[in-house]
Amino acid sequence: MNRTEVTILSFKVLSVYAFIRAIDNSSYILYYIVSKDQFDPASKLKLLSISAPVLLLALCGGILWYTASLLATSIFRSTASADESSASLADVQIVAFSVVGLFVLATAFPDLVNVLAVILTASWIEGGARAMIHNVVVLVLKVALGLWLLLGSHGIVNFIRLRSNKSS
Repeated sequence: MNRTEVTILSFKVLSVYAFIRAIDNSSYILYYIVSKDQFDPASKLKLLSISAPVLLLALCGGILWYTASLLATSIFRSTASADESSASLADVQIVAFSVVGLFVLATAFPDLVNVLAVILTASWIEGGARAMIHNVVVLVLKVALGLWLLLGSHGIVNFIRLRSNKSS
């Protein structure tokens, strides 16, 4: 397997995992629908905040499945070489960190919808939005970490290589 094939396989495995998580989390939607007799506007907003993460996770899984080859070629675009016969350890590390970064981003977007829904709902309550500050901080950290892992994977691999050379 060359590095592009390893990357495509990794993205497709992550896509399947996203679908499994979406199916698993859909039980919350069903529970909420079954437990409610009537839906007032606040209940509809809560249903949206429950179902949006599941739908976004499934959407991310579908997008990842169908764009795996495009994403794989874009990761290695700057290091294109004639030798595509096998993947080196650095190539596998680049793929691994990119997939982890993509996973962190994919799991952060549903949290973004939840935070926005709670902030909109909590704005009716005095000081309610202030209680979400820790969730917003965690969300910002997750997005920053995900972007760093996804877009900076070459830098991370070089950092690991530098650290392993110093310890040798």
